[in-house]
Amino acid sequence: MDFQWSLQPMLKWMRCIGIYLESPGSVIGSPFRIWIIAFGLVVFFVNICRNAIFIGEYFPKLDNSSSEMSTPVLWNTVISMSNYLFVTTGSQLSLIVGSISRWPGLIQILRQMEKEHFFEAKHYRRFRRICISALAFLITVLVVIAIVGTLIILPIDMPIVTKVSELLYPTLVLYVFSGAAMFSCVGWITSDMFMILAEKVTQQLNKSCKFNQTDWSRRLDSWRHQHYTMLQLVDKINNCYSGLLLVLIASSFVMMINTSFLIMRRDLNLNILLHLSILIIEFGHFAMLIYVPHRIRESAICFTKTLRCLDLDNQILQEKLNFFIVDALDSLPKITALGLFDVNLHLAPSIVGTTLTYLIILCQFQYSKN
Repeated sequence: MDFQWSLQPMLKWMRCIGIYLESPGSVIGSPFRIWIIAFGLVVFFVNICRNAIFIGEYFPKLDNSSSEMSTPVLWNTVISMSNYLFVTTGSQLSLIVGSISRWPGLIQILRQMEKEHFFEAKHYRRFRRICISALAFLITVLVVIAIVGTLIILPIDMPIVTKVSELLYPTLVLYVFSGAAMFSCVGWITSDMFMILAEKVTQQLNKSCKFNQTDWSRRLDSWRHQHYTMLQLVDKINNCYSGLLLVLIASSFVMMINTSFLIMRRDLNLNILLHLSILIIEFGHFAMLIYVPHRIRESAICFTKTLRCLDLDNQILQEKLNFFIVDALDSLPKITALGLFDVNLHLAPSIVGTTLTYLIILCQFQYSKN
């Protein structure tokens, strides 16, 4: 068992949608690599053309009907459409660029871990369960989105060709949620790596009397090396997915404001349950994006707390351990959105507060217009 086996479910899924992610177990690469990348680029350019056609058709109609719409409704509609075009194009572009230029560096770290036998068979089974769970959750979300989109579009009176086109258009969110699932999968596995390292330290607490000074020195050096390698892995994850996180978090912020405003409007006959479903899915998507980096950091802190439980008789070893603990606390892992802000749970109250602020402003404009 290895990372090739553990990551296989998500890697195959990403390749099916045109995102080639190099496998940890293959140095040469898949013979279908060029075809997968070409397929992804074709889909991307189709996405660009479809968005351009949509802009050319929709915005002139919106301009003609602007006299019948209040200013807040007009703003909300334009921003919502622009946000959808931004997130579908931006997420796919981020995945393509990351898979080609950044993902190979991440794979090199995983191969190094395999070569140095950081993990056992039970740990690889644990990593595979994470990937399978992520894929199952992703498919469930995509099915729900397909059902919600169908329920919204089917009742609308329009030509069958236009209706089919509108039904296919939401499929572009496939890349949005697939990218988030892949990031969550890799991030969750990384947080488990820190927990596994903490478990190794815990196992030695009951065996401390059986090791001499040389044994403890070797173990400290081994733990330090593994910890440093895991920090390198977090840096590679940050390099690979920071752009995608910026796109997804910014889009989630706009989407939650837009959907909340639609729910609070009283002058349209809206299906509240459908829009509530969209809001719940979007907030759950945002919550997962910020929880995974938080879990990585908390797992690293848990490892340092476990190290503090060690009490070595040798003063030189104890000083070495203390220095290791201080160094680990000074280099706690973090994930950022292109370096603009840290991605963690502190974003949750910020985005909720900002959403409520903008929502109140929009409602005030809407009610004053009425």
